[in-house]
Amino acid sequence: MQLKLIPTVRSAFKPGLAALVGLAVFTATAAPTPAALHGLRGARTRVTMNAGTVFKVDDAYDANGNPVFPWPHEVRGIVRVSKLGTCKVSFAVSINAGQDGHLFHLDGQMTLTTAAGDKLESHVVGFADPDPAAPGMFDLHYDVEITGGTGQFAGARGWGDVKGAFMFSGDPGADADPTDDRFCDGYAGVANWEFDGVLVLPRHKK
Repeated sequence: MQLKLIPTVRSAFKPGLAALVGLAVFTATAAPTPAALHGLRGARTRVTMNAGTVFKVDDAYDANGNPVFPWPHEVRGIVRVSKLGTCKVSFAVSINAGQDGHLFHLDGQMTLTTAAGDKLESHVVGFADPDPAAPGMFDLHYDVEITGGTGQFAGARGWGDVKGAFMFSGDPGADADPTDDRFCDGYAGVANWEFDGVLVLPRHKK
């Protein structure tokens, strides 16, 4: 997909681009098992998460206002995890032009860190599209594959999916609504998202 953004469109578009891990609301039940993960052995646990995050996008454009991909995208925040309590979460994602009719393609890593310092690593792949019913908002989807971890998550595997929407924080005074203004430097927007998936841990021999 070729994207050509004239300056006025670009300025309106960048808020959504900066929020590509935004306000996500997951499905009520865990996603089906991916074909590549059929036959996994171990203790299976359904896992849900609810997070608040801040994020940024290092977007780049050529002299004609066309996006120059990939764009690095980072997310930081805290997440309440079923059976684990409050944890830290971070994303490192690469944004590219969309595939299969989507506006943007997203591919990267999600890292969950517990209060004890154990880490759960996941590969995330998804897309983002404008929400036609809400100007300035975007819809988001991620397929999540848990790939491993440390401490209690050593040898972990699993899966889940993400569906949601997100909002960019605008420059103070840019419009009459101050409630979506960015009130300090260093981030591009804020988000709230949830996760629903399955965690598979190895069974330890006694």
